[in-house]
Amino acid sequence: MEAGSTIFSRPQVSRGARAVLATGAVGSLLMALVMSTGYTQADSAPQAAQLAKLSTPDTLSTAAVPSEPAADSPRAEQLATKIAELDSILLEKQKLEDALRAAKSELAAVQLQLANSKKLIRLEVDDFLGQSAERKRLDELLDEHRRSVEAATAIGERVDVLEKDLGSQHLRFSLAARDVDRLRTQLAAEVRERNSKKIQAIARKLDKTIRFEQSVSFRCSASKSLAACLAEHRNDGQMSQWVLDNYQRALAEDIREQVADVELDTAWYRYRTRTDFAQASMSLDGTVNAQMNVEATITAKKMMPCAILDVPYEQCDSKTHSLIVRSNKYDDQVRINDQEHGATPVSLVLDSGVYDIQVTSGGVTQKRTLSLKGDQVVNFKF
Repeated sequence: MEAGSTIFSRPQVSRGARAVLATGAVGSLLMALVMSTGYTQADSAPQAAQLAKLSTPDTLSTAAVPSEPAADSPRAEQLATKIAELDSILLEKQKLEDALRAAKSELAAVQLQLANSKKLIRLEVDDFLGQSAERKRLDELLDEHRRSVEAATAIGERVDVLEKDLGSQHLRFSLAARDVDRLRTQLAAEVRERNSKKIQAIARKLDKTIRFEQSVSFRCSASKSLAACLAEHRNDGQMSQWVLDNYQRALAEDIREQVADVELDTAWYRYRTRTDFAQASMSLDGTVNAQMNVEATITAKKMMPCAILDVPYEQCDSKTHSLIVRSNKYDDQVRINDQEHGATPVSLVLDSGVYDIQVTSGGVTQKRTLSLKGDQVVNFKF
């Protein structure tokens, strides 16, 4: 033996000792597998089904809003603000759904890696038992498997957070959509109430009798007398237009406060006329020139107010009822379906339906829900 060098001999291990070592290593390996594996594909199946259920897009729709009133309506501004909030919530909800899908995809990849690493470990264990493979390779596999388990746990926690956020976003979206629907309903009620008032204001002015003069000129046989020519003359082809022009002019004056421009159609009303000639003359060639007095009695059809106002015809077919609200106080305030109506007594003509009535006096508010099906008087006592 040379100076400064040391020789180590490889220890001889008997076959029985190697079997004991192998058995101890396998036991430690199996215990590590059992303790470290916390997320398997079988365990994730129910969670995947729950994630798929949670990630289903909400089926709420922002259907078309009824005819919007003037832009300065407070209800219209509230609706516009709420719809903007609903769009923002929907955008956040979609981002969460995208993040959840990405996290689930990453989780599935890690779970597949875990399954593959377990197969490799089993093969290495078999090789270790059968061929005495080096323990270093097994340690590397165990470390890799441990890292995969930790990654799966982290991703699983992230998926849980995303699921909770997405659930909260679903709730916010549902609440915002409910508010939008409520505002739409209230806005439609406001529009309908305003239209009903306009319909009632102009409906009683539509039936009228108008009188006007009209100059006519026509040819008649020169052999006939002027009286015979006048008796035979018919104005059926022109009378409809004469009545339309004069009726439209008279009606526009009567309802100018409710309608700025009146454009009538002959299909909206019926009329009957009575005529007589104020003066007439006849030339030698049979040309008759006459001045005619016309009296036209006009009866409006039921749908005519809605046609003039350009609102749905069913509003002209609906039944209206009188509602009177009274109380024993003078300093009270009446609110019906979130609309202020001033102090009692309040007298309204409303369509059939359900109405929430509130009367406030001296800081005390009384409420009542009324299904209006006929004329009704509601009394509040404080």
